[in-house]
Amino acid sequence: MSPTANASRVEVVRPDGWSPDAPLVLLARAETAVERDLLRAAARELGATVAGDVPVVTTGDAAIAASRDGDRRIAPVRVVWTDGDADAGRPLGLLRDLVSAGEPSALRNRRQGRRVRRDPGRCLVVVGAPATIGELEDRWNERLGPSTSDDLPRFVERQADIALERAQRRFVGERYRAPLAVVDELTSQPAFVQDAARLAGDLGRDPAGVLADARAYLEEMATQQQKVARDVWVRWARFLYSRAYELQVDPQAMERLRELSTKHPIVFLPSHRSNLDGYVMAALLHDHGLPPNHTLGGINMAFWPIGALGRRVGVIWIRRTFKSNEIYKFTLRRYLGFLVSKRFNLEWYIEGGRSRTGKLLPPRLGLFNYLADAVEELDIEDVHVVPVSITYDELQEVAEMTTESRGHKKPAEGLRWMMDFARSQRGTFGGVQVTFGEPLALSPALRERVHDGPDLDEKAARRLARSKVAFEICTRINRATPVTPTSLVTLALLGGEDRALTLEELRTALEPLLTHVRARDIPGRERAEALTTAEGVERAVATLRGNGVVETFTDGPEPVVRIGPAQELVAAFYRNTAIHWFLTRAIVELALLGAATREPDAGEDPAAAALEDAFRIRDLLKFEFFFPEKDAYKAELQAELALIDPDWRDHGPDRITELGEAAARSGALMAHRVLRSFVEAYLIVADHLARQGDAPVDADEVVRRSLDLGRQYRLQRIVTSEEAVSSHLFQSALKLAANRGLVEHAPGLAERRAAFAAEVRDVQRRLRGIADFDRTRSRAAARVAG
Repeated sequence: MSPTANASRVEVVRPDGWSPDAPLVLLARAETAVERDLLRAAARELGATVAGDVPVVTTGDAAIAASRDGDRRIAPVRVVWTDGDADAGRPLGLLRDLVSAGEPSALRNRRQGRRVRRDPGRCLVVVGAPATIGELEDRWNERLGPSTSDDLPRFVERQADIALERAQRRFVGERYRAPLAVVDELTSQPAFVQDAARLAGDLGRDPAGVLADARAYLEEMATQQQKVARDVWVRWARFLYSRAYELQVDPQAMERLRELSTKHPIVFLPSHRSNLDGYVMAALLHDHGLPPNHTLGGINMAFWPIGALGRRVGVIWIRRTFKSNEIYKFTLRRYLGFLVSKRFNLEWYIEGGRSRTGKLLPPRLGLFNYLADAVEELDIEDVHVVPVSITYDELQEVAEMTTESRGHKKPAEGLRWMMDFARSQRGTFGGVQVTFGEPLALSPALRERVHDGPDLDEKAARRLARSKVAFEICTRINRATPVTPTSLVTLALLGGEDRALTLEELRTALEPLLTHVRARDIPGRERAEALTTAEGVERAVATLRGNGVVETFTDGPEPVVRIGPAQELVAAFYRNTAIHWFLTRAIVELALLGAATREPDAGEDPAAAALEDAFRIRDLLKFEFFFPEKDAYKAELQAELALIDPDWRDHGPDRITELGEAAARSGALMAHRVLRSFVEAYLIVADHLARQGDAPVDADEVVRRSLDLGRQYRLQRIVTSEEAVSSHLFQSALKLAANRGLVEHAPGLAERRAAFAAEVRDVQRRLRGIADFDRTRSRAAARVAG
């Protein structure tokens, strides 16, 4: 039986308002012989009441020629293949679909023929909205103008594809919404051609050559989203993460996002802690009926078959470096602008790469600047940025990432790497939580910060405004990031300075953390409440123990637990996912200790001096954490003081020294648990710089030499935190040193480097004082409890 023998059983889906009485030209969009046979059979059904033959053509010029004969309308038609495999969710079905998604046309033709013979109900013939040649010519002139290099037949073909995509969306939903013929449409726009010619003049190049280069770059970037590939990608995504994680998301938040997506183009900017992040986002949005994002990814991940499949599901593979390539930057900027102007959603990681420390990294402004340029150039008012936090209870890949902090090289990506990664995603790793921060309307936010900024020239003001908006987005990501049981347990254990804790001591260390979580109503509070019981603490410890992060000793009178050997950086990764929630409290403790131990100058206001001290510590850590602007941060500091003593304002300025004692008595000391590793890492770099006197230094050499000095200090117990010996923390310290002019040669460099080391050492001294007091208090409490 031939495939067309069952064609009469294939459903034909017509557009709304379809009139069967007007003469038609059917513009067929077919890839295989089976699809062409099905469309010819459908043409007979569509033209049954039409006098004469119904032409079926495959190109725009033939459609135009045929439609000029009388008042015929051009209607695009396509075959759509629907799902239905019983084993679609199984690895075998997934593997088969991964192969078939990229198989040659001849093989696909045979497979389609078998499908039509066995189950014709699994395919549809979709008809797009028709138009006359006059209507299409008017549309062409209005959108492109007579100066365009694009011809009418190509425009007709693009319009046909767009009409079919809209028609198909009626029964597959918004999740398959995708742009079509991007390269032709974008490069044929008069504004694109004119701006490319202007760029050619700036570069001293031929305009045709610049336009050709831009077209080649677009062909490298542009995606062609396909339903089958999209479904395969989502199943592959679920296969990767679902064997190890339970996906947790607020359904009401997803409903709000779906509503926002119907009104505005969205740019999702997630945190980036795992190679699973993109797959988790893809499956989540698909499962909740949102359209697919166009996700920007590094071209290093575009190996076979991920690269080819990714291009068919919306992944825009971009080069890792293109700083000096003005044509590439121009093309990428225009492509992003084209997508948001057409109301397609975007996604990329604002940090650039994965966080190796667990905490949110400073924003990379390159892509964000291109988006801002496009929004301003095209006057797009309604783009909304949605900050996204993706948080894992545990991650298998953390151990690999933390070795890079010791100087090891990152393994190269490839097919073997991907297979190893997929095999490793199996076990009990807890939950993966996706939470969404408060959306930000991009254009108004940029304008507001330009006008509120200092008196700068226009270019500098815009640059500063973009930086402020990017940092605001990161702040909103942090606000959406929940605490987890693993983050709190590791925070408690890492304050023990290699000392094992009994489970009762661990619960005692967790109590002030949980009190702080409740007082500030921090996201994740409900799950954290499990740590109030012995059973909940034991479960969290068992999870960490099962993956080697902690170890327990059970041969003594009572079990004790500590961070496992060489696992400090791994434990710190989990702690750092939630560390920002305790940062302000830690700085308050340091400022209070400074006020209590320092003799005030004559006439000095102790409260004002403590506030200035807090801001100095904030400045010391500004390359590690996200802080609000000065007034907002002052309010945060005062709110933390109110948690220590709600009546602190009523006791006069001298009360500030007593607040330190109140904080100590509360048992809620956190500074040593939160900041010790960062301050000790900065001390290592500061001491290395001080040893160089006034000599200029090389950044890479500073990191290498600091690793050696850090190992020495660790043996000498000058630093007590193993995680402080980290190249990633050294790089942040070096950024601070460069910001203070301590890297390049300048007058008085040796003295300023020595002063920097003394400043860091003073903060370390306070941290040790807080740690000593907390340890003494904990032991006394344990003796009383015993």
